Amino acid sequence: MEETERIKSSYEKRRNNAVGQNENAIFIENVVNEREIIYSRIIKENFIETDKVNFIEIGAGEGANIDFFRSLGIKDENIFAAELLQERAQKLRKKYPRITVVEGDALQLNFENTFDIVFQSLVFTSILDADFKQKLAAKMSSMLKPEGIILWYDFKFNNPSNNDVKGVGKEEIRKLFPHATEITFFNVTLAPPIGRRVGSMYEFVNSFFPFLRTHLIAVIKR
Repeated sequence: MEETERIKSSYEKRRNNAVGQNENAIFIENVVNEREIIYSRIIKENFIETDKVNFIEIGAGEGANIDFFRSLGIKDENIFAAELLQERAQKLRKKYPRITVVEGDALQLNFENTFDIVFQSLVFTSILDADFKQKLAAKMSSMLKPEGIILWYDFKFNNPSNNDVKGVGKEEIRKLFPHATEITFFNVTLAPPIGRRVGSMYEFVNSFFPFLRTHLIAVIKR
């Protein structure tokens, strides 16, 4: 599909631009810690036995999120990682030989009522085609068990320096999942230009100036 090829090209461009760049380690640690605390609470509230949870990540990359979900007790044999890019899929297989890696277009996945958790992180804002987004949202919903949840993390504003991404706000999320019985939102992640500058003051600034948060965590129920 044309949009799939555009996304591939966009990710390749980002990878090339990132060569030689060192992201602020303190900022990344703060961002990850903040969202993982919320993920943990969400999963504990929704699932008693995490060792029985079936989990899939859409756009798993090289597995940056996998270890966290494993740490919650989700078993490797119950973890699926869907990844568009061949190079990343190969790295996933090498790093996590016991999880199931599915390579290719997520719209071609064939898992009906299979997963307790369908997770996406920073995928939808890389999709510019509205029809593609709607189809992927429907695909994710179809993969859920009746009592399952879609766990969402993405930014809600456009990035003026990057035309390859487009923010997805609360209203658009509601439109993407029109049949959801419940959607809960959490505003998270201090705006990166600020978060990188405040260093160890991240938590303080983030707590006292919540209007500076640029991302959403959403819990979407069928």
